[in-house]
Amino acid sequence: MNKPNYRREIGKELFYYFQRDKELCLLVCDMGFGVIEEIRRNFPQRVINTGIMEQATVGISAGLAMAGLKPVVYSIVNFLVFRALEQIRNDVVLQGLEVKFIATGVNNYFSFLGASHCCGEDDKIIMELIGMKVFDPYRERKPFS
Repeated sequence: MNKPNYRREIGKELFYYFQRDKELCLLVCDMGFGVIEEIRRNFPQRVINTGIMEQATVGISAGLAMAGLKPVVYSIVNFLVFRALEQIRNDVVLQGLEVKFIATGVNNYFSFLGASHCCGEDDKIIMELIGMKVFDPYRERKPFS
């Protein structure tokens, strides 16, 4: 059974919160432009395309959080989990910083792009290894309220 893709809903929800909280900023790892277009158009000074450099993006988000902003990192799940795990753990979790991570492509959604874009064990790694709370809209019946 094909699972739904919540990317459009993510964009709508983010836009809702961006309208209400001027401290929110979005760091995008060179993806999801259709999803974030409305946010980028309305809040260009608060959206940064960091490119394909997930480790640095997490470090940048930690610095922004330390400066009092509320960063949201948006990337493909396996790139965050496998490439940037050390930075998530050391720069964000161990420092107790408030950084939100939104990842798309769970459950091998992007398998047509090859093994490098697959990640079936993302939630286990994040929750068990470093103790982060993970929200999975496939398990929760009401992902957006």
